[in-house]
Amino acid sequence: MSVPWFEVAFGAHYPEIYARRDQAEADQCLQLLPSLAPLSIHGLPVLDLGCGDGRHLSSLREAQFNVIGLDLSAPLLNLASKRPHSPPLVRGDMRQLPFADHSFGSVLSLFTAFGYFGSLAKNAYMVQQVARVLSTGGHWFLDYFNCDKVRDELGSGEKFQRERTTKGLKITETRMYSQNESIVSKEVQLEKIPGSDASAYLPAEGLKYTEQVAVFGLDEIDKLARHQGLIRVASAGGYAGGKLAGGDRWILVYRKQQDSK
Repeated sequence: MSVPWFEVAFGAHYPEIYARRDQAEADQCLQLLPSLAPLSIHGLPVLDLGCGDGRHLSSLREAQFNVIGLDLSAPLLNLASKRPHSPPLVRGDMRQLPFADHSFGSVLSLFTAFGYFGSLAKNAYMVQQVARVLSTGGHWFLDYFNCDKVRDELGSGEKFQRERTTKGLKITETRMYSQNESIVSKEVQLEKIPGSDASAYLPAEGLKYTEQVAVFGLDEIDKLARHQGLIRVASAGGYAGGKLAGGDRWILVYRKQQDSK
């Protein structure tokens, strides 16, 4: 049985690949969210779902939020634990959350921590869990790429490749979109640059894997959420705010109206 791509992709090397996604970007995102809807209600904690190495957790803690981070990646949780004032961290699968019903005032799915499991129906398990742990009146904040832009950029089915280097790594990324499966794939090949310190987080032979993230329509996401009692109440087209249409990302906010079914 093959290992799911996300168990390979989110290793200790992951922050090096996305080094440009820095603390300043995390801060900008978290400045936007409270302007769209409350991050906390009834004194309940905030759940950062797919918290990774904790860059959003740091900002939330500085803002005095009671927050818990969950991720499946042990290496990334280890990095998160080393940040100053690290909050409680839990290792777990977002499709089977180890928390009681109605225990959070908000759930954050940031930097495309969504769409990892294939079809719309398979991703429904994760949304069901979000709705279950949310208190009535709480909010799910979904930060997702703009699927319309992805289709426009990659819809021809061609492969788009780029190479770059960062902190001792040579990174080759090949992106393509499968219209039949509604999946955007990114083949990632990592090679250590001789003399670098990348051996601390990369095998000597390098690493190769393929990320696969679902590309859903806005109406599909809304329907998926609505089936679990989550109604979209706000949106923005990126971390700077602005209109949803034409933005570089979809920032979607759903309020829990009732218990999930």
